[in-house]
Amino acid sequence: NAAPTCSPSRAALLTGQAAHSSGMIGLAHRGFALHDYSQHLVHTLRTAGYRSTLIGVQHIARDPEVIGYDEVVPLPSRMAADVAPAAVRFLSETPEQPFFLTVGFSETHREYPEPGPGDDPRYCRPPDPLPDAPETRNDMAAYRTSARRMDEGFGAVLAALDDAGLAENTLVIMTTDHGLAFPLIKCNLTDHGLGVMLIMRGPGGFTGGRVLDGLVSHIDVFPTLCDLLGMARPAWLEGCSFMPLVRGEAQEINEEITAEVTYH
Repeated sequence: NAAPTCSPSRAALLTGQAAHSSGMIGLAHRGFALHDYSQHLVHTLRTAGYRSTLIGVQHIARDPEVIGYDEVVPLPSRMAADVAPAAVRFLSETPEQPFFLTVGFSETHREYPEPGPGDDPRYCRPPDPLPDAPETRNDMAAYRTSARRMDEGFGAVLAALDDAGLAENTLVIMTTDHGLAFPLIKCNLTDHGLGVMLIMRGPGGFTGGRVLDGLVSHIDVFPTLCDLLGMARPAWLEGCSFMPLVRGEAQEINEEITAEVTYH
């Protein structure tokens, strides 16, 4: 991941830049913004014929309309119970035009729900930085219940792709913006704060249930899509395509960093 907090991380994913380059060095709802919203992925995809739709959380602008999506679907909430059905409706219409669909769930943000029957606190070990106590076990159980609801919503979206006959030619990217919303994790520049999931499924080599151990960052996703789709790489991108990992040509990606130094 490129940052341990929400908006800087999301901006890195969607602009292919570090936060200090994109301008998103704080949280969007507190007034921070991108220097240039035309650097958002939706605009590059539009030049390749993709229509963009936002359903749910985005958190890189106070007003989602400034981002540049072709469509922003209104919802009563950004919880999975409202987001997933809206995404299912979108996919059930079987869009004819190539599409870029952002489906953002509020889970697993706090406040967490009360632990459900499948998440007994006695069997929910808290994250490593935290003490193993009844209070932290209960908190972890509540987190698991929130994650379970998110998983159910995501499962509904995947099922809708299958039902619409879109699964084989749709690249699915599942990730999150930072570590768990616990003390000593979220907002901390440690592996606990920066390490996130990145699960991809679809055409172009993203099949077979493989696990790749090469280190990648959110800023590498945008250039990877350019590589996969044959699009020209925008000049502002700071990441590196990880398609060599996917194709089995390399075990890691090497990002060349050059600098000019002037001595006085």
